[in-house]
Amino acid sequence: MEPGKNIYPINGSEFFCKFKLTGPSTDPDSPGEINFPKSAVVAFSLEENFFEPFASASVTVNNPFDFVENTVFTRGDGRDKFSVTLYNNKDTRPRDEIKLEYDFVIANESNSVSKTDRSNNFKTYTLIEENYFKLNEKIPYGKRYGGGGRGGPAVPIGDIIQEILEEIIGPDCIDGANWEPGDMVIDNFPEYIIPPIHFRYSDLIKYLLRIYYFLDGDLACQAMLTFDRVKQKYQLRPISKIFADNSKLTQETFGVGDLTNIKNEGMPKANPVDEMIPTNEYTNALKNTNFTTPMVSWSNEFFTNYSIATTNQQLGIEIKELMTIEKEKKAWTAAFVDVFKCVGGKPDPFLPLNQAKSKIFKPFILPYKKEHVRNIAKAQMISNLTFYNLQLSIDNIGDTNRKAGKFIDVFKRQQEDQIVDKKLLGRWFVTKVRHMFLKDKYYNILSCIKTCVGPGSKKILKDEVN
Repeated sequence: MEPGKNIYPINGSEFFCKFKLTGPSTDPDSPGEINFPKSAVVAFSLEENFFEPFASASVTVNNPFDFVENTVFTRGDGRDKFSVTLYNNKDTRPRDEIKLEYDFVIANESNSVSKTDRSNNFKTYTLIEENYFKLNEKIPYGKRYGGGGRGGPAVPIGDIIQEILEEIIGPDCIDGANWEPGDMVIDNFPEYIIPPIHFRYSDLIKYLLRIYYFLDGDLACQAMLTFDRVKQKYQLRPISKIFADNSKLTQETFGVGDLTNIKNEGMPKANPVDEMIPTNEYTNALKNTNFTTPMVSWSNEFFTNYSIATTNQQLGIEIKELMTIEKEKKAWTAAFVDVFKCVGGKPDPFLPLNQAKSKIFKPFILPYKKEHVRNIAKAQMISNLTFYNLQLSIDNIGDTNRKAGKFIDVFKRQQEDQIVDKKLLGRWFVTKVRHMFLKDKYYNILSCIKTCVGPGSKKILKDEVN
């Protein structure tokens, strides 16, 4: 790289920024691409989501006198590309860890046009990751997934997802060391999957993830399909294993309040134990916090019992079973609460249940064997209790190393131990990271969840009969 090329001042530092649009050229002698300088990019937003393995983005660029259309003839056929590379050039961490590098397909475009001045036009592109675009192809008619023929072995859900990704994206796209096939298997007729005629590969993957489960002792849990942008490979990990590895996956600590006059004694009991994770007073100070508690409307929809039913397509037999949160609470607590520690000891699970609604059940029906449907329902319930729990949103100075699927710590070093600390302080799981570039500013919005509160909260959380 030439000295100073693509280097721009952002947040008082120096960032490497490359924005490139490619497509058919309007001129036979032109390469059909535009390398936008950072000054021509009015705004750029990229989102990485734990629940979606594919990143999405939007970009707004200057378009004076229809410069873009006069240079690149976009056709809207999926071959119009927009690639992005971003990182802090002064960051001493390994480049692969901090680099945001994606190839996008343009999914939509819109214009902001001045009524009087053609030099003041702008164009905004909605971008989807190229791999996601490939998976949006419709599945050929008659294709099926499952048992390997009459009398053939049943196939785990994870193996089917791997088969699809390797077929559509490429044979080297799977991180085998972090790929769990799971315990839900698809057998031969009548259970093998014949996708509906309107299904795309992406639709099928979403359905397969919904019926996936992994047995971890007494616990049945789902797995998330994620993309490791360092390894450039897809991973399929049960959520229980992710939470079990929370110490290794905690990458950052945020401090509440004034961090200049710190006191190491008498810290709040809800503080996380691993306080030695580096904290930058410039980038990791939380001047304000935005966190919410799941309310009754959520509880009615997600914190609910299940009435399980499975049907036999040949005999028409329906078998019912009742599944309650109360029965699954112990296993959930062991996997998603007891794995955390705080200064005051063990945190308490945040799972206030309305006993007046303990006899309310939500139907859960699938056309699979009874034991499979039971475990799929358990896994769904466990995910609801985990991810529809306490919510935290953090706006902070931008860091390209921040990723969804990691943990962060929130702590306070003042001696006062306030009631709000029981909820706010502790270890949070990051579900979504937005990278926002606006002119010479760069910031992140982190969405996080937490399953527990500080020790000594049992009395407050005690169930009451209404």
